[in-house]
Amino acid sequence: MPAKIPAAESPAPTHDDLIKKLLHQPRLLRDFIRAFLPELAKFADLDHIEYLDKEHPRGSKRPRRLGDVLFKTLWKKRETAFLIHVESQNKPHPAALERMGEYALRDGIRYRLPVMPVLLLTYPKPETPQPGELRWDFGSLAAIHVKCPVLHFRRMNPLPHLRSKNVAALAMTALMKLEADQQVDAIVSTMAEALRQEFEAEDLDAALDFVNHYLPLAEEQVLQLDRKVDSLARKEPKLKPMPKLINPFVEIGRLRGRKEGRVEGRVEGRVEGRVEGLFEGRSGLALRLLARKFPGIARRAGPLVKRLDAEQLLAFGEELLFMQTPAECMDWLKRGTGKY
Repeated sequence: MPAKIPAAESPAPTHDDLIKKLLHQPRLLRDFIRAFLPELAKFADLDHIEYLDKEHPRGSKRPRRLGDVLFKTLWKKRETAFLIHVESQNKPHPAALERMGEYALRDGIRYRLPVMPVLLLTYPKPETPQPGELRWDFGSLAAIHVKCPVLHFRRMNPLPHLRSKNVAALAMTALMKLEADQQVDAIVSTMAEALRQEFEAEDLDAALDFVNHYLPLAEEQVLQLDRKVDSLARKEPKLKPMPKLINPFVEIGRLRGRKEGRVEGRVEGRVEGRVEGLFEGRSGLALRLLARKFPGIARRAGPLVKRLDAEQLLAFGEELLFMQTPAECMDWLKRGTGKY
């Protein structure tokens, strides 16, 4: 895998971190806009993207907005700038549009610029439509109107995106309804297109981390993935790195398969060996995720991670995504290894 830069320690929900990491790569953000917000190209100069800090002083009841993406572009090549606010929402919120209006106004006041909110719905259920418009009318005296694009990925048809060469769109299909073979295709196509288009390491890393999290594979899917990757790697010189890049997918699939016994067959040697050796060193998936989430405790926590058995490793990888503090992570590992 390409070298990775550990993220700063933060209590942010990791679901939002995945969206933020993907959209904080300018190349992937441009792909995302072209795939899901094509109307923006009519007024946004996507060659000019400046990410902005959107945090404000907050009270105890005001939610943190670490999952948001706020950036500035140009208006039809002129020196006038504007902001587009994106909020990832991983569960239904009864006042989603009211909250979007609040955030847009607060950001507009801070930067003295118009703010266009965009609402991303990433939860699988319910699949009921989310209104994109809110209007309060008080006769002829006053009115409040909020309207914004609402992207509910679970309600989208994945086929056009799976057939595209848009890497962000391919990665985002992981949030849509996919059959088992389509899940494998989404991973393979995301990886292949990123390599064909010579993505930088950080862009490739962001896209693969996204599909790796949202598309955990079963044992039979791992075998299918390996066959497709090996076939493509032999045919196209640019795709030769693919067999190495699928290791995180293979490791997760192997751990799932070994929960009830030994994985049958082999995947070109990449799914062989002792489970205890899977996460050793920098390339180990659990240690890599730990170092990214809580870099300050990676050295102390590493030996505890290596003591976990196969089932515990799988549970730790899933629980890590929802841990909010380094202390919570260390407590989990100590309980899992009997170090209390």
